[in-house]
Amino acid sequence: MNGFRCAVEAALNEFVVRLLGVQPAWKPSKLAHLASNSFLRTDAQAAAAVLDAHRDACVLFGAPLLSSVSAHNGWLLVRFTADAIDAFAKTLPPAKEPDDAYLSRRLWAMARRPDADTPDDPALLLGFFALLFHAPNGAERFLSAPRMHNGPERIAIEQRLSRMATILLWERRNAQ
Repeated sequence: MNGFRCAVEAALNEFVVRLLGVQPAWKPSKLAHLASNSFLRTDAQAAAAVLDAHRDACVLFGAPLLSSVSAHNGWLLVRFTADAIDAFAKTLPPAKEPDDAYLSRRLWAMARRPDADTPDDPALLLGFFALLFHAPNGAERFLSAPRMHNGPERIAIEQRLSRMATILLWERRNAQ
């Protein structure tokens, strides 16, 4: 079974190569979900404008993958939609009981909650993709993102993390 990370990279690379003819290398970013400096030799602003104008053509499992494409200091920055997470998570079987690692146990507790659409919360999505693409402190960023909200809003977000947690558990299992 190909994982979500592989599916995201394949869809994104195919989209960029088709429109720009450049094979990018992606890295986690604090400014966006992924970033590429493959455009330092070209005009990153122009590349971002082309990709952003056609972002609806970049899909994953029938759902739009990109919410925006921008440029900053020669870097191409991409942000993904929660729709792609939902579409992929629906293809996965329920996660199996994980190993004894703290992160795995936390994810399993989240995955066991009732299935619900993924929250479109910017900090949560940044944390999810940071963890997915092995950014420094990715686990901490993902687990702490709901804490940026208070009271009922925080509880509502925490109760809708089952699809993200299921994907992350399968990614961890495939990496072993």
